[in-house]
Parts: sequence; C-alpha cells; structure tokens
Amino acid sequence: MTNSLTGKKSNFLIFLCWAAYTSAYVARLNYNASMVEILAQLGTTKEAAGTVSSFFFFAYGAGQLVNGLLCKKYNTKYSVAVALAASCVINFSMTYCQGIEMMKYLWMLNGIFQSILWASLIKTLSDNLADNKLSRAVMVMSTTVATGTFTAYGLAALFSALEMKWTLIFYVGSALVGIVAVIWFIGMSSIRKDKNGIEESEKTEKKKLSVTPVLVMSVVVILISAVTNGFIKDGVTTWVPSILKEELGVPSSLSIIVTLLLPVLSIFGASLVKVLHKKQKNENVLNGIFYFGAMILAGLIILTINLKSVPLTLALFGGIACLMSAVNNVITSVVPLYSRDKIDSGLSAGLLNTFCYVGSTLATSLLGKIADTKGWNDVFLCILIFTVAAFAVCVVSAVITRKKKI
Repeated sequence: MTNSLTGKKSNFLIFLCWAAYTSAYVARLNYNASMVEILAQLGTTKEAAGTVSSFFFFAYGAGQLVNGLLCKKYNTKYSVAVALAASCVINFSMTYCQGIEMMKYLWMLNGIFQSILWASLIKTLSDNLADNKLSRAVMVMSTTVATGTFTAYGLAALFSALEMKWTLIFYVGSALVGIVAVIWFIGMSSIRKDKNGIEESEKTEKKKLSVTPVLVMSVVVILISAVTNGFIKDGVTTWVPSILKEELGVPSSLSIIVTLLLPVLSIFGASLVKVLHKKQKNENVLNGIFYFGAMILAGLIILTINLKSVPLTLALFGGIACLMSAVNNVITSVVPLYSRDKIDSGLSAGLLNTFCYVGSTLATSLLGKIADTKGWNDVFLCILIFTVAAFAVCVVSAVITRKKKI
C-alpha cells in the first residue's frame, strides 16, 4: 500500500489505537463488572440491571452501523478524541445516579459516543499501515478486549474486597479515557504524513466484488456468526460473577476476581486465529471450528454444574471465552483489514461490529430474565443452543463453498 507508515511510526500508531480502545473498554465494562455490588445496593432485579447494559449495546450497535457508513469522511484525530472525551464526562456523571432509570439513559449515551471508535480506529490502521504490518495490528488490537476487561473487573474486585463504593470504578474509567483522549490527540498530531499521500491512498480504486449467491450466503453466515458471538461473549462476561456467586457460593469479590481469568485466557483466542488463518483463509470455516469447540464446552457446563466445582466451571467458561475471542477477532479485525482492497475497512468493521452488539444486547437482558424466571440451568441451555445453531450454519456454508470451489 502506497504512502504507508513504516518502522516506529507504524508501531506508535498501533499503540495509539490499542490505548484508545482498551481505555474505552474499561469505561464501558465498569458497569458490568460492578453489577453484583450495584444489585445489592440498589435492590433491583437482574433483568432491570441487565437493561442498562442492553441500552448501551443497542446504542453502540446502531451507532456502529451509522459510523461505519460515515467514518470515511471523519478526521479520526478529532472523532476518536471527541468520543473518548464524551465517555469521560458520562462515566463521571454515572457516580451521581441513584437508580437504574437514570443509568440506562446515561449508559445509552455512552454507547452512542463509543460507537464512533472501532470503525474510526480500523479505518486509521487500514489507511496508514503496509500489508506486512496488518498481522501485527490484528494481534495487538485483539488484546484490547482482554486488557480492558481484566482492568475493569480487576478494579471492581479490588474495590469490592476493600468494601469501597462501586462509584469509584466510574471515577477511574472517567480519568482513564480522559487521559487517553489527550494522548491520542497529541500523538496523532505528531504522526507526520503528506496530505496528498493520504488523499491518494483514500482514492485507490478497490477491486469490484462479483456478487454471487455463494458470496451472499457467506456474508449472511458471517453476520449470523457475529450475532451469536456477541450473545455468548458478552453474556458470559456479564453473568459469570453472578453464576459463581449463586450457583457455587463464591463471595462477590472473589467471583469477580476469578472472572479475571476469562479475558486473560481470551488472549489465546487471538493467537489461535493468527496460526489458523495462515492455513485456512475461509473465515466461516475458521468460525465453524471455534463454534464447535464452544458447543462441546457449553454441553459440559450443563453436565457438570451440579458438581459445584469452581475450577472446573471456570475452566469451561474460560475455554468458551477464548473461543469467542477468536471468533470476534476474525469478524471485527481479520475480515475488515484483509478485505480492504475490496470494501472500505471502516464500513465493514462498523457493520460487523453492529451485528456483534445485536447479540450483546439480547444477551444481557434476555439471559438476566431467564435467570430470574427459570434459573441458571436454562441460561446454560440457551448458550448451548446458540453455539449449535452457529456451528450448523458455518458447516452448511463450508460445504457449499467447497462444492463451488470458492
């Protein structure tokens, strides 16, 4: 790719994108991480508490679609800085909420502003990096979710163990995104790139896609995978602390601490993608492999939950988190960046992330409602059904693709 950054500047750009999205993840998951404490203090139902996350996911998902369409017109130096600064103000405002109702609308606003980020960041990487830097960018960006989740849940566990107010986690989130907003703005200003070169890069003609039934089917399958991925990934992250506390009798602070292992394990998902993508370029086949593994693990959770084994249950959920991280990495990073010669990376990243958050929106409130009315066993069954459906769809896609030799 012409006019691409090289050497230290390309690595610095990747770092800036990593810092922006990691900090944003802390400033969105801090609510989920503190949900056990919020439930206890406000005395609300799981379903009601889950709607706060659902409002965020709905706004974030819808915003992803809008920003995916518009981000090619953004100056990302400003759009990313504004999104982070707005999240800073909203996180600070959450500390003054006395009930779920106000939280819902503030967190929805947080989702609107944070939806600017992913498409803008992927566009920034796509526009500025050479082909030989894409693999590094994919790998580094794949750790943002794990690092952000680890930080949010780690701090929530610490504050719970020290019997500190849950509002402190929002002060931390506010400070973090505020600081990174300034670093991003200054850092992007320091990356010197010839303006004409950027314009030339943006005007590079993309290869025309030949729209065929198989191509349409492949797109539909990847979108279904995205919905399922969001449902399982964020459903597990949101509700595992409550599952450990209610099903296995683990104290609140400890349930949050052991949940920290989930994002750490999910880093291996990105490594799996890096290794397997070299051998298998069909993204739907890759996702089918990952969903098959998740299906087996979800079935084992149902069979073994009555054993009341914290290590075993955590290991199974950790395996699912790892595999869902791999699927998410394929959908939101590999597909947009490696298809940049055919379709705008910001557009594809925004569209695919939208469908991921459709699943996330369903997961937080639906699984909370199922837990309230039916119990956790039905929650596990719901997760299993989603993995089976996604695996089946990926298998059908792989068989048809092989027959058509595409």
